[in-house]
Amino acid sequence: MLRAVLLTVGRLIEGLTVAAAGLSAPLLAGGAMPQPLAVAGVALLAAHALAAAGLYEAEAGYGRRRTVLASAFLTFLVVPPAASLAAWLGGEPPPPLLAWAVLAALGVAAARPAFALALARLARWGQTARRVLVIGDRTRALEALSLIAGDERRWAFPVGICLDRDPPAKALFGGFVAGLDEAERMVRDEDVDDVIVAVPWTDTARLSDCLSVLRPLTVDVHLFPETPAPFMDGNGLSVLGGVPMARIATRPLSGWRVLVKAAEDRVLGALLLALVSPLLAAVALAIKLDSPGPVFFRQSRYGYDNRPFTCFKFRSMVNRPEELQVRQATRDDPRVTRVGRLLRRTSLDELPQLINVVNGTMSLVGPRPHAVSHHHHYARLVDDYRCRHRMKPGITGWAQINGYRGETATVELMRKRVIHDLWYIDHWSLGLDLMILARTPLACLKATNAY
Repeated sequence: MLRAVLLTVGRLIEGLTVAAAGLSAPLLAGGAMPQPLAVAGVALLAAHALAAAGLYEAEAGYGRRRTVLASAFLTFLVVPPAASLAAWLGGEPPPPLLAWAVLAALGVAAARPAFALALARLARWGQTARRVLVIGDRTRALEALSLIAGDERRWAFPVGICLDRDPPAKALFGGFVAGLDEAERMVRDEDVDDVIVAVPWTDTARLSDCLSVLRPLTVDVHLFPETPAPFMDGNGLSVLGGVPMARIATRPLSGWRVLVKAAEDRVLGALLLALVSPLLAAVALAIKLDSPGPVFFRQSRYGYDNRPFTCFKFRSMVNRPEELQVRQATRDDPRVTRVGRLLRRTSLDELPQLINVVNGTMSLVGPRPHAVSHHHHYARLVDDYRCRHRMKPGITGWAQINGYRGETATVELMRKRVIHDLWYIDHWSLGLDLMILARTPLACLKATNAY
């Protein structure tokens, strides 16, 4: 998270540099002063364009070559056309475009090396280094670690080795060396960012075994080349700690996307919680008047990275101790109360999960969380079921607005829900989330499979 924040700060610095150049250009070269709104728009566009061009990749560094590329990109492709368009739309005379572009390029060229130096210092202290777990046999794992350790920029910090062949009977060297069955635990306990699979590429059985363990986890996965020397320029490959890799899996959200999703949940979630608080109070009163028992139903469910959390709902069934084997509600289920039937059909029983959104255990949009017993049951029956948890669970989701909500009477229905959840994870965007939120009320009114 710290690395994502710092890179966002870097983008903000360069956006402010472009804005300052736009306001300074008329003072130095004469001409019309651009409108503040136009300056802000051009600066925002410039920062996003630099990011889209891959110029904020900390792993590749902020060196001289990238400074030249950023300056050229900024000067010739972003500032002049964007500033001209803004002036034309506002009916204003164009500002001194050449002066603005040159000042912006010089500002970026000056700010980028200073920011690079700060990142490098933090990386050396281990504050922004990517935490790396290596999976493979002893020889190849040590080879990968030695190459990473030789990278003077210290972009990668090894946290352990999991041996897929001849694992130790128990973890060695303070837990640094363990077996493949310990990989999932080490990823969580060590807050791993990247996993390197260092086994022969031709040994497909070993690769499959390693990747099946990693598939549900929220990490970037890289294959270590059998002969890394010919690929040391990194062309066509990902570069981790100065070592070329073949990246075969990435976490759904990384970098600035993590911050956007978090801001969406915390800000919009808190706003929605405040707006619906009168409705929450009314529903709570109706529940208390309808049947004895608590207002809220608390249940342990699996969330992000397959970690359990406590999920809040309005109680919609008669009060009884939680069953070890939780049964899904069915049509005319006698356990459902009169008020509960209305709440379940309209999904109003899910509103308390806004508390989960605000406290960070859920998102507004994401795969729906399932009860612990259902999780273990379907994990054995549906391929890639546990991969749903590579993103925080949501109050609503892509599967729900497409009709896959409520009871899953057959394994095939759950399989289709999982397919929709995985599509959402692979195609996440802020626009997609807003579209799902907009369509959710209509989906709730249809009451498909909601009893």
